[in-house]
Amino acid sequence: MEIERVQRWVMSAVVLTTATIFATGISLLAGQSKQAGAEPGLLSIAAVVGIVAIAAVRVINQKSVLTPWLLLGVLPALVVGYVAVVR
Repeated sequence: MEIERVQRWVMSAVVLTTATIFATGISLLAGQSKQAGAEPGLLSIAAVVGIVAIAAVRVINQKSVLTPWLLLGVLPALVVGYVAVVR
């Protein structure tokens, strides 16, 4: 396996892990916030962080940024938002 390919895999894993933890934390903060109107804003920020993370992985791997995979970036905000805010 080429060293550049391994480096891209490692960078992709680091970016996704970091962004997922960050987006999940922001989503959990939305569920705990008592300030009026904070939930939609924080969940929107978490969704944007997830989308940017997927786009960054696509750029790292030299693929097209516009892809249906970008919708996967919204997943942490949707899951934690449902569990913490709706329930």
